[in-house]
Amino acid sequence: MKNVVMVMFVAIVALGCTETVPPGFVGMVMEPAGLSGEPLQPGRHGCWGRDEMILIETKEVATKEELSILCKDDLNFKFDLVLRTRLRATDGAAIKELLNKQGSNVTSVSFENDVLQIDSLYKTYVRPAARNIARGVVSGMNTTDIRSNRNAIQKEIMSQLKSALKGTPMEMVAAYPSNFDYPDVITKAVEAKRKKEIEIEEEKAKQAMELLKAENRKAIADKMKQVRAAEAEAEAAYIAIVGRAITKPYLERMEIEANKKLYGRVAAGDKVIVTGNGSAIPMVGK
Repeated sequence: MKNVVMVMFVAIVALGCTETVPPGFVGMVMEPAGLSGEPLQPGRHGCWGRDEMILIETKEVATKEELSILCKDDLNFKFDLVLRTRLRATDGAAIKELLNKQGSNVTSVSFENDVLQIDSLYKTYVRPAARNIARGVVSGMNTTDIRSNRNAIQKEIMSQLKSALKGTPMEMVAAYPSNFDYPDVITKAVEAKRKKEIEIEEEKAKQAMELLKAENRKAIADKMKQVRAAEAEAEAAYIAIVGRAITKPYLERMEIEANKKLYGRVAAGDKVIVTGNGSAIPMVGK
């Protein structure tokens, strides 16, 4: 009897094993009767007989969709749509349903466990929706309006993607457009517009400088006018003061003083000219 028990124990041990669920995955055992329905978190778990461990990748992934969309103005606009997604299904029922639907996409990795990779789920649920939504949002706009509405475009795509992925095993974390590539005709038009704006700004600066110079000249002229007016006023005041001081007696006295000096130089033999008004002018000679 002991030998029989021992044989049965050895057989059970031989048929049993442990499987590892690594970080970034959730596992579920495929039994002969079907999926167990119990989600297995990272760690070591027991499998028996013909049981197989199936892993589902749960890590968050970032992908890039390269898009070329015909816009409202009949021009093709190219840009990248960067998407960050992750697995939404974490409970047993959701994972079991996912594996039943995606069984054909389960692949063997390094001859170890069978794995349902997140990339497969992305291609099934996210990519078609993302490309269709981005095309719908951007195609209704003129190419020249895209840059100024970048934030609105990002919010709209994100909002629609979240709604589109409801009821799927995938969850949208972030979505944002990048690497805008405008058509050559738009690029050239923008460059020409910018060049014109620069020329206008330069002309405005030149006009401002000329206006400043003119204002400076006017300010200087106004100041010089004030100076000349002040000088003229001072001269007029001086003349008025002097005019009041120069009286007839003062002039007569000044004439007498001058004649004294003049006659003081008359020597013997010098001639004196007498004018019509009685003034005498000596002709001083040698």
